[in-house]
Amino acid sequence: MTLSPQLLDEVQWLRVAVYLVLGPIAVGHLCTYLKLRHGWASGYTRKLNHLGIMLITAPLLAVLPDTQLIMSVLVATSLQVVLYTSAAYSERPLLHALAVHSLRERDAPRSRFFFLMPMITTNVSLVAAVLLFPMLLVKIAFFTVAVADGMAEPVGLRFGKGNTYQIPDLVWGGRNTKSIAGSGAVFVLALATSLLLLSWVHGLTPAVLLTCGAYATAMTLLEAVSPRGSDNMLMILLGPLFLMGLMHVTALAS
Repeated sequence: MTLSPQLLDEVQWLRVAVYLVLGPIAVGHLCTYLKLRHGWASGYTRKLNHLGIMLITAPLLAVLPDTQLIMSVLVATSLQVVLYTSAAYSERPLLHALAVHSLRERDAPRSRFFFLMPMITTNVSLVAAVLLFPMLLVKIAFFTVAVADGMAEPVGLRFGKGNTYQIPDLVWGGRNTKSIAGSGAVFVLALATSLLLLSWVHGLTPAVLLTCGAYATAMTLLEAVSPRGSDNMLMILLGPLFLMGLMHVTALAS
């Protein structure tokens, strides 16, 4: 795809507006309510917001033709970044509530940075991926981030207390705590996502199974070793590249 001003004509503005109202605004307020009134941990409310927004994305935007899908998602997520940035720094309770759910205490005093930086870098990586890779592979990587990465933290919080491990953070310093349970969730859901989308085009063949298994393994390792806040960006950029290489090896690319 070549980006041009004419592509703005492909944006489905009504769907984008509904997405923003139901997603960042409605789901965001619900997650903040659960955090402040019911004591939910930020790891749960942050990812509940992530998953809720992605579930809204599926029927509203994911069913669109490729060009409309990409342009609508880019516009929607860009407006979402503006909304969240305003909310993160606002002193008005109703607006600030859109961001409270994702401001983690363990990220202080850089909690706003680690809330906003992943969204901005994900948008940039999505544009780059659309320009560089086939759309099917970009969709697989995007929904891997949406589902697999989205479930890693809550699954780890719930089931990972006795099976944690630590990975050095080569960018921000210190060590990032992961769990076998969370990494297992990434593998299973990355495998399911890639199988669903790739088999829809190529059928459920041994080559597809091998490709998806290797891809899920690579995404699991990448999510585990990524510096804090960079996993979404790296998975969207490197996921399609891994798939291209794997499909070449398994002859799916021919």
